[in-house]
Amino acid sequence: MPKRIFLPILVALLTLVLIVALFGGTNRQALTEAPVVVAPLIEPREVVLYFVDSTGLQLAAEEREIAGCNDERQCIAQTLTALAEGSAELQAVIPARTRVLGIDIVQDLATINLSRELSDHHPGGSLSELLSIYSVANTLRVNFPYLRSFQFLIDGEKRKTLRGHVDISGPIEADFRLLPSSQVDG
Repeated sequence: MPKRIFLPILVALLTLVLIVALFGGTNRQALTEAPVVVAPLIEPREVVLYFVDSTGLQLAAEEREIAGCNDERQCIAQTLTALAEGSAELQAVIPARTRVLGIDIVQDLATINLSRELSDHHPGGSLSELLSIYSVANTLRVNFPYLRSFQFLIDGEKRKTLRGHVDISGPIEADFRLLPSSQVDG
């Protein structure tokens, strides 16, 4: 009786060893020969951001480094996020909780979809709204020169004004008159 059980077990074990040797070795070889894919390192990007100066009456430029990005929409979103994060030395122009919900680019027009915090938490007032709108428009124009105009959306909708004063129902172009004359390129 023991010989009858032993022989089939021995055959099964030898078959299993043969299978592992044939296919196991092939898999190990394939694993060691598989190419290693390394994602390219994306260099950080230098941007110019416009915040409100210490007088509260005009914009001032601040250079900043943001993370590298794979495409222009991502770069624009990261630039706007940096603007919303504020500055250590200058006054913020966009409420800190404002999020970029989307960017759409058609030729030289960028449609910027921002969260409702932009209007809900904005302090309001004509000058404050002007500084906020042109901070965004000027920042994007300087860093992405092919963009000429900017359509603001709040939570995906066009609005007549940001907070009751500045018309944002149509595209806005950059306007550098809110900068000190020393910062305006001729």
